[in-house]
Amino acid sequence: MGAGGGGGETSAAADARPMQFSTDPPAVLAGAHEFRYPRHVIGPERDQQSLFDEFMPARIDGFLDGVNVNVMAYGQTGSGKTHTVFGPPGIMAKAGAGELGHGVCADYGIFPRGLWAIYERVMAMNGGGGGTSYFLTASCVELSLMGNLDMLVKSHDERNAERDKSWAESRANAGSGPQLDKFSTPPRMYGMVELPMETPDDLLRIFAAIASRNTAGTLMNDSSSRSHCICWLTLFAHDKASDAVRRSRFQFVDLAGSERVKEASGGSENLWAGGTATEGLMTNWSLMMLSKAARDIVASTGGKTKSKGGKQKLAHTAGYIGDLVPLLADSLTGDALTALFVCVSQAPDNVMQSKIALEFGEVFSKLTVSCHDIIAAIWVAFFSRWQRYCC
Repeated sequence: MGAGGGGGETSAAADARPMQFSTDPPAVLAGAHEFRYPRHVIGPERDQQSLFDEFMPARIDGFLDGVNVNVMAYGQTGSGKTHTVFGPPGIMAKAGAGELGHGVCADYGIFPRGLWAIYERVMAMNGGGGGTSYFLTASCVELSLMGNLDMLVKSHDERNAERDKSWAESRANAGSGPQLDKFSTPPRMYGMVELPMETPDDLLRIFAAIASRNTAGTLMNDSSSRSHCICWLTLFAHDKASDAVRRSRFQFVDLAGSERVKEASGGSENLWAGGTATEGLMTNWSLMMLSKAARDIVASTGGKTKSKGGKQKLAHTAGYIGDLVPLLADSLTGDALTALFVCVSQAPDNVMQSKIALEFGEVFSKLTVSCHDIIAAIWVAFFSRWQRYCC
């Protein structure tokens, strides 16, 4: 729950505000519509550390044990998505420049906090002398219907060219941008730099890359994100005894904000006056594809959360326009641990957009995790550790 509205609006007085919420039990009232599906309602008074402590440790444990994880922020432009995932405006640029030092800063969002926590855990596991060695990489891509951009390429400093072993190949692919293979399981992006996370300075390189994200001022938000930003962490676990490699993926997704042309661009008459409104329309289209995919699953199961086979089904992802749906397909089908943060504004002028965002979250809440797959993966990892220490 955001206190304001992103474009300079001020929230109404508590007794007149059209957006009301309760944290216990969790519920949100948007105009006359009450939503009771959220597992948690996070008020604007919560700080970044308490948010991280409540939601991230279990997902980090799952990722380190071989489970794919997706964490997403969805909502209207200016509602706090980027603040939730990365932190306040400008913080990634400061972090990337080394101004905030190594370790966690108080204003960091869930991604930089998560990256530091995972990096430290991986370093500790590699230093423990066990039978498994771990290798962590990170990538970040701007995703849009107008083309994908590797943010490590976009923010590249030629002085670091020798440091990136994959740089020559990435430069060769930079013309067309990273490309998605929709037919792999799960669908994977190729052609972007996978930067090894071997030193603290490597984490700062990722933060600097994120700072290059495409933003533009609109009438609703002076730094609106103009693309979906996806940061991947990939963990390779090499079991020395069997010489087998296990791979797990953690996706942090800061979705571009949905926009109303009238409020964001000054009305339909300005639609073609510049690229901002067009980008907004294309963003809305990609978000509509994601909503359609979730609704298709819910509708195909007759209102139930699972099909007869025990798993949610999704029509082949190649049938959906854009790359967003395929990349999040394992959340839609229940094959990834998933958290969706629906960011909403309490500003009176935004109540309709907040209601639409909450309705998207309501559809998403009807999807479930295929527990037997994830529990099996965690059990295999646990049994492997038990065998190593007890046998």
